[in-house]
Amino acid sequence: MPKIDNIEETPNPNAVKFILKEPVTSGTTRSFHAVEEAADDPLGRSLFAVGDVASVFYMDKMITVEKTDEADWDDLLPRLAVPIRAAEPATASGGAHVPAQEGV
Repeated sequence: MPKIDNIEETPNPNAVKFILKEPVTSGTTRSFHAVEEAADDPLGRSLFAVGDVASVFYMDKMITVEKTDEADWDDLLPRLAVPIRAAEPATASGGAHVPAQEGV
């Protein structure tokens, strides 16, 4: 399970960057601007399932999440941490696997 090493602000006040201790991809990038785009990606899908997520970008040891304008970071950050911590580190095939969670 990737552990969150740090959470950094970005120039966009609606986006934060999670720095991880283990990679969630092996040299590939993933970018989704809608839940439908993430349908075949377990980590992307689980981050959108949290709600209030506008976009997701991730590669190696970094995940950037953009929130909707209405969302509040104090409420959203703890909810985003759950699927990030549940994700498996990258495999040789380059992708992360997120175990199924109840209610997601």
